[in-house]
Amino acid sequence: MSERAEPARAETAEAGTSPEVTGAVEAAGGEGAVTDPRDLARTSRQAVWGWRSNLDQLMPVVLFLLFFNLDALRLAWLNNIEIAIFAATAWSVKAAFSRRRRGLPIGAWLPVITGYLLVRAAIAISVERDLIDFGVSTEAVYFGIGIGTKMLVGVAAAVTILIGKPFMLWAARRFVPLPEAVHRDPRFVSTMRNVTWVVTFYEVGSAVWDVWLYNNAGVNLFLVTRQFVNFFAAFVLIFATLVYVDRRFSKIDGCPSLVDLVSGATRRAPASDS
Repeated sequence: MSERAEPARAETAEAGTSPEVTGAVEAAGGEGAVTDPRDLARTSRQAVWGWRSNLDQLMPVVLFLLFFNLDALRLAWLNNIEIAIFAATAWSVKAAFSRRRRGLPIGAWLPVITGYLLVRAAIAISVERDLIDFGVSTEAVYFGIGIGTKMLVGVAAAVTILIGKPFMLWAARRFVPLPEAVHRDPRFVSTMRNVTWVVTFYEVGSAVWDVWLYNNAGVNLFLVTRQFVNFFAAFVLIFATLVYVDRRFSKIDGCPSLVDLVSGATRRAPASDS
């Protein structure tokens, strides 16, 4: 091991950093190495479609479309829209638990995600049964809750920047095991602040697009178009953001490449049993 690598290993050991990331820090060595764009593109695709299973991304949409379009379908006292909501919600909840079992860092968020999905379904079905009246259709309420949530996420991300505590900086310090010196480097801080702005503009822009699309298309076209357009937009934005972040990280001494960080995280994640 080189003399230059010794301080990095000692500092990361004191901070409790994993051996995989420690090795990546040593490999980085502050020499400004930049990741191959093909690796960043692969990481972008995995971020959009999920690290292990594409099915969890598609099935809620497929199930909703399937049951929503079976007009003659009735199960017990439920009609087709209610069955569609139940089916899509059940798979989404299953997907959240699957991600937790795969070791992805959503443990603390799991009750929130599950509660949100169940409350959204309950409100939509209450509207369908005339228990609540918002003056719009059940479909508008169901999709509107999701669109409103995206808008709130974007606004909340902007607020964290304005109060000097960018959300992505908090997330990086919480979930990315790097030396304390890297976490507090001004270039690292400014990079995470800018990434939080990206989150803000994507969430708000996506919500505005969803509203326009819903108002100008039927439910089927809305779901299919949104699925593919959002996939493409998310892929392009994530790829551009990763390129930007990787270039910035390459200028920080002791900071490994993004691909090294992602590879270390996925190697530590347990295999899915689903």
